[in-house]
Amino acid sequence: MGNQYVESSYNTTSMSNAGTSTALQLRLDATQIIENVELFLRGAKQVARQDESGKIITQTIPIGKARANPAGIQAILNHVSGVVNSQVVQGNFRTDGTGHSEQYEDYIVRLQINLAVNLMNNLTNWEIVEDDYDIIIDFIMDLVEPFMTRLIDNKERESYENQIPHRESHVIGQPNKGTIPTF
Repeated sequence: MGNQYVESSYNTTSMSNAGTSTALQLRLDATQIIENVELFLRGAKQVARQDESGKIITQTIPIGKARANPAGIQAILNHVSGVVNSQVVQGNFRTDGTGHSEQYEDYIVRLQINLAVNLMNNLTNWEIVEDDYDIIIDFIMDLVEPFMTRLIDNKERESYENQIPHRESHVIGQPNKGTIPTF
């Protein structure tokens, strides 16, 4: 295989679209975390280069051995994307008033146990080397844990107030027939 370029990333558009996204979209987007997990599992990295016409393209190139077979990589990515996504980050882990969230801690423990059990049950099916077992879990948890802290005490949604403009208008009396009130 040598230096052959491989186009197989989960979503190679996140880098090129970052300049056109709103701040809110960037805050909710978990694509980069999932891409980082995918690159790690594939033993690859993304490089940007210019093609013959001058267009900048992003390619995924292998730099090492994959830590699982394609079916295993996809299953692990599905698991991670079910946990790290724009819907989940809008949740809420309550705190006890001192900033401590037992709900967050319980969630992280359950998540790590479920990931560990899933990997252990599929070591053979997914062709995962036993020495990589802990490395895979640690890499994923090191990305997921900080992401999930955004749910503690509803701080993520509170921060939206600065991102989403709020306009209100009031109409006194009845609007003329056939007109639509503006909001």
